[in-house]
Amino acid sequence: MKKVFIVYASAGAGHQKAAEALYEYLKKTRLDLSLKLIDILDYSNCVVKFLYSKGYIFLITKFPWAWYLLYRLSSFFANNYFRLLSDYLACQPFVDLLKKEKPDVVISTHFLTSSVLSIFKKKYPQYAFRLITIITDYTLHPYWIGEGVDTYIASCDHVKDCLLTKGIIEDKIKVYGIPVREKFYLPSDRKTAAQKLGVDPEKFTALIMTGAVGIGPIEEIVQALAGDIQLLVICGKNQKLFDRLTKLNLMNVKIYPLIDYVDELMSVSDVVLTKAGGLTISESLAKGLPMIFFSSIPGLETSNERVICKSGAGIKVESVEEIKNSLLSLKSNSAAYQGIKQKVTHLKKVATLKDLSMEIPS
Repeated sequence: MKKVFIVYASAGAGHQKAAEALYEYLKKTRLDLSLKLIDILDYSNCVVKFLYSKGYIFLITKFPWAWYLLYRLSSFFANNYFRLLSDYLACQPFVDLLKKEKPDVVISTHFLTSSVLSIFKKKYPQYAFRLITIITDYTLHPYWIGEGVDTYIASCDHVKDCLLTKGIIEDKIKVYGIPVREKFYLPSDRKTAAQKLGVDPEKFTALIMTGAVGIGPIEEIVQALAGDIQLLVICGKNQKLFDRLTKLNLMNVKIYPLIDYVDELMSVSDVVLTKAGGLTISESLAKGLPMIFFSSIPGLETSNERVICKSGAGIKVESVEEIKNSLLSLKSNSAAYQGIKQKVTHLKKVATLKDLSMEIPS
């Protein structure tokens, strides 16, 4: 029985959700595998754990300009040996786990794993496991590239092209998409889902979601749109936002905290208003929904945004007024809406989980 580690870092929700989606699928479909789901931050020192979790959230919510500066500067240190070595030394408990358990395959959804294992595989060549890296964005930061990576899973052709320009051979690259939970790929009935959620299936509906922290002018957006469009709003862990929106008690508006049935809300929606996180994009594509982007985190998310908008599957807006105009235009112009839907269909991947499973031989 092959032993497989699926490794993520709990730095934002996306890396973890992708890892969990793959773990759940393999656990159900690959009984020949011994699976372990691992947060690498649980096997790192306290400094790294803080920087990747609380430090990251603090910067993107309080000082996004500082985060963007760090993001841009980090590209210059991607191949720096001392950076790789510091990551390796910071994750010695993870190194010890690898030595003890001797996995046959390691599947990573975070670049920290690639850094650590690039050093590990050089230092201990006798541990001949295969490293599969799933790039959980629609663009490429150089941190994802590591000498120890055997296979790169790209979200789209743009990421493949970026890897090729960095000198990665084509045989190492598979364009499978980013894994999301299986339920997002399954067909659904809008009327049935609407009845369950208590919404009108006939109304043009927008789903608003900006990650676990609820970033952006969501309250202003809701007040501007409530009279024209049915809204489903996920506030995540932002309890203050949830309380304020609940008190407004607006018609055509449903408010939700952090939930695990986003797929059901997408089943009754026509468009998603969101920031451009890799997993949210992938979930929206799987459900066939056009996206309107606002309040994306500077750096990777704004890069994701550019790729999706260039493909025609999304629209970038800068203000609440632009959001309202874009939504009303899609609502009233069926041809324009169907045109974007076709672009979404072109980008979506329907066999991501199955394709990833095929990468692990029995």
